Amino acid sequence: MTNILFTIHSRLTDFSNADQKVGRYILAHAHDVMTMSTTELAEATGVSTATVVRFGKTLIPDGGFPALKLQLSAETNVDEKLYAEINPKDSIDAVKSKLTLRITHTLEETNLSLTNAALVKACRLIAAADNVYVYGIGASDVVAADLQQKLMRVGKPVMHTQDTHLITVGLTTLKQRGVLILISNSGEKQESANLAAVAQAVKMPIIVVTRNAKSLVGQLADVVLRNDDSEENQTARSAATTSLMAQLYVIDLLYYTYIKTDYQTHIAQLVESREAIQEHF
Repeated sequence: MTNILFTIHSRLTDFSNADQKVGRYILAHAHDVMTMSTTELAEATGVSTATVVRFGKTLIPDGGFPALKLQLSAETNVDEKLYAEINPKDSIDAVKSKLTLRITHTLEETNLSLTNAALVKACRLIAAADNVYVYGIGASDVVAADLQQKLMRVGKPVMHTQDTHLITVGLTTLKQRGVLILISNSGEKQESANLAAVAQAVKMPIIVVTRNAKSLVGQLADVVLRNDDSEENQTARSAATTSLMAQLYVIDLLYYTYIKTDYQTHIAQLVESREAIQEHF
């Protein structure tokens, strides 16, 4: 279950003006809201009852405002300072607590946005491919490298490089039974979009890991694996911390889902590669 107060705090700027009034009031008066009706909260914030109902449904589709109040009762003992951005006055323990809250929240939100069907479809495309091409830029390149080493250990040939020309050569000359995996938190990187265009031209399937399925690259994908990034609107967003954690988590889920497609064979490959490394290095 995601942290409702942190969800409101991180998504506040994305809400409508009326929803922002409700969100700010809840952040400032969480204890009071637990005992308020929709009408009372509407009057306190100067919005309609329908707005309060809609706000609750937006955050908790299955439970709405009653479920929101119930979850608040479990969270109001959390220091509200943890929801604020990291600042120079924070102690190291405070930074630890803030990052723990953000990372946990991001992984929980990723679980909600990343569907099982998308994971299964992506694994089928990888299993059917003779060649896998992986590309990420910036922090996403770290994730791309992680995926490369994981898939290679279970016998899947992978080309990973930031040289877009070299990947293009691979896409066009080794296009039979290939799959392109693009990792882009924003989904708006032109380099990734250009590679997607090449893959489409040779009719190669595209898997995209991104927080935004409607992004430039997301719209070109055959499968979108969505990761959350609750820090996207934070001023002091440090080194893409939460998005990197979320992307690595998505890759781990993809990897373990793929292993399950032929468990005995893949485990044998993992054991064989590990023993070879231990013996020779």
